[in-house]
Amino acid sequence: MFTNKKIFSIRIHGIGGQGVKSIANVIAKAALASGYHIQAFPEFGPERRGAPVKAYVRISTEPILIRSLVRNPDFIILMEEKALAQEEVAKDCRSKDIFLLVNTTKTPQEINSQYSLAKDHHKIYCQNAESWVKENNGKVHSSISIIGYFMRITEIIKLDEMKDVLRQEFLEKIGEEKMRITDKVLEETYAQI
Repeated sequence: MFTNKKIFSIRIHGIGGQGVKSIANVIAKAALASGYHIQAFPEFGPERRGAPVKAYVRISTEPILIRSLVRNPDFIILMEEKALAQEEVAKDCRSKDIFLLVNTTKTPQEINSQYSLAKDHHKIYCQNAESWVKENNGKVHSSISIIGYFMRITEIIKLDEMKDVLRQEFLEKIGEEKMRITDKVLEETYAQI
């Protein structure tokens, strides 16, 4: 998917506490470990948990000289379905070239018909991230299944690279048991498509 693009750009939407900034951070670090040039940064106001948050990632085979927000991304990750009602997201999702990953219980067809997106259902992916949290008794963050699914769709980042980055970033914070569950969910969602 990425091989025909000089720079692959990602925009992630959610609210504080959903891991938006962390998703951007670990995708960028794993891409760097996989040999790419990267850029990642969040956008949020002074608000805290529960406030809207966006994060941006650029991945390239060459140095990245752009220093602006990501407009017209190649891939959008939505940590909650209601972000599709935002004008910026809705406008971008009408493009036939964009890939969309939504944290929802709905199907791509249901998402498309409800929000009038581009008609290519093969570029709309749905993942019920909360089901993984529930299945694992709250011992994994919902963002992990989104990351695994993103990795399988794009095939930019190697699974082992992501596992190493997650371990470096979170092992001390969450402990060995939750880290094993995180690895398991990442592997299972990566293999799901």
